[in-house]
Formats: sequence, C-alpha cells, structure tokens
Amino acid sequence: MRAKRFCTIVFFVAAIPFSNLSRAQDAASAKILMENVYRHYQNGGDGIEFRDTRASLYFHSSLLALEKADIKANSPDIQAIDWDPICGCQDWAGIWDLKIDITLETPQRAIARATFWVNPPSDQVEGSQKKIEFTLIPERGEWRIYDILDKSDPKSTFSVRKLLENDLASLRSHPAPVSH
Repeated sequence: MRAKRFCTIVFFVAAIPFSNLSRAQDAASAKILMENVYRHYQNGGDGIEFRDTRASLYFHSSLLALEKADIKANSPDIQAIDWDPICGCQDWAGIWDLKIDITLETPQRAIARATFWVNPPSDQVEGSQKKIEFTLIPERGEWRIYDILDKSDPKSTFSVRKLLENDLASLRSHPAPVSH
C-alpha cells in the first residue's frame, strides 16, 4: 500500500513540469496576449521589434529564428522586414479604435484579428484602417505569435513568415556579394 501511494505521488510530482506544455489554451488568454502586444503601441509607445529583449514574450521562437537568420544572411543595411509588422507601418503616433477578435481553431491554434488606425481621428483617411491577422500557437504553455498577415490592402496580403522564408531561400540560391 505504501509503495503504491509513493508511486502515485512520484508520478504527479514528475508530471507538474509538463502540465504547462500541454495546457489547453483559450480565447481569453489569446486576447490578453494581443492586448499586451498593442499596449506597446498606445500613445506613441515604442512598439515591439523582433530584436527587442521582450520579443520572446510575444513571438514564437521559430519566427524569431527566421528573422535572425534573415538578418545574418543579408548585408547589414538590407532587411526583408523594414517596417513594424504588428502595426503594418513604419511610424505611428498611437493606436486608435483598436478591436481584437479571437477565433480559437483548436486549443493549439488561434487566429487574432486586429483592426485599428495609426492616425488620430482627425488624420484618418478612408481606406487606411489597418487589418492585421495573427496566427497564435502555444510555446511553453503560453500563446505566441507564429505568423502575421497584413490584410489592410486586399491586393497585397502577405505573410511575414513566408516573406522571411522566401528571402532566406533567395539568399541561399543567390548569396549577396561579400564586402571588404
């Protein structure tokens, strides 16, 4: 009886570190992540860059690794992503009229759709509302941004992940000249 009780206790104690890895995710926690992301853009905030020390709190490690590999493969003054994909812009004075909708596809995949303006109401121009879609997947038990689609212009929707993958593939087949 003692051995059985001991084995049961050992099993549950051993399972604790893995419980976070397989924990089911929900739409509320996905929305919290996206609200935290956009807090960095309010009132002309500093945003979140891939190279930011806090990036791993928001971006999936595989997306960060793609960006790092792309930077390493390119010449120092050229980057595949030279804008901020979270706001779909290079400059912003803040975020206005932010709406975030979450669709939970599975406990391991969610889609977050953010619509907003990067201009104050007095400077908003018809058709310039931002529409950004995020694919979220869990990493270490927490939602992280796996991909970003800018759907602001229906004629030029693109995936940040695919852009980085394509740029890396192109650089591997046609390496940039080495400068001395």
